[in-house]
Amino acid sequence: MEIKSYNLLNVGVGGQGVIRASQILSYAALLDDYKVRTAETHGMAQRGGSVASYLRFGTEVEGPLIPRGKTDTIMAFEASEAVRVFNYAGPETVFLINENITVPPMIHQMGIDYPNLMEIHGFLKNVSVNIFFIDGFKIATDLGNPRTMNVVMLGALIGLEILPLKEETLEKAILSYLPTKLHDINRKAFKFGIENGIKIRRNFNE
Repeated sequence: MEIKSYNLLNVGVGGQGVIRASQILSYAALLDDYKVRTAETHGMAQRGGSVASYLRFGTEVEGPLIPRGKTDTIMAFEASEAVRVFNYAGPETVFLINENITVPPMIHQMGIDYPNLMEIHGFLKNVSVNIFFIDGFKIATDLGNPRTMNVVMLGALIGLEILPLKEETLEKAILSYLPTKLHDINRKAFKFGIENGIKIRRNFNE
């Protein structure tokens, strides 16, 4: 299926593989013969600061910046970061949110209440009804390598049937960024992500 323009925003904190996930998606889009434009913003990423990576691909994509309210998919590797970028979402936006919350040290120091998953869901449902949670970190940890969490999330995008890229193309892009010794565990992470995405989609549609 030909896509004129697809907007995807990946957010999280430093060390979660946000930028790498966008690089993988970008390469997969190129392999599927789309134009690709990207942009990034990150502060103290190496210390757990916020990271955002903007990806646009399609046959008629020009600039890298996503218009506010026009994001097709927001993938949040850290749950509260989805709230931070809510103004990029519209009624049709799909949120895929990792159920992991990383509270910044500054929040502890200031004694500020940090949102829990129910509060995050309650806030975001005023923006879009398409809100999906996945325990990506636990899935990756149970597989034996927590660092595969971003690959689990990429698989979930396929399972949810919200990403207009081919499954085989995305898997090829994932493996291209990894040494051979990590291929098997990441294939498993991708497969488990797809399976969980399918389950989430079915439960949502029931």
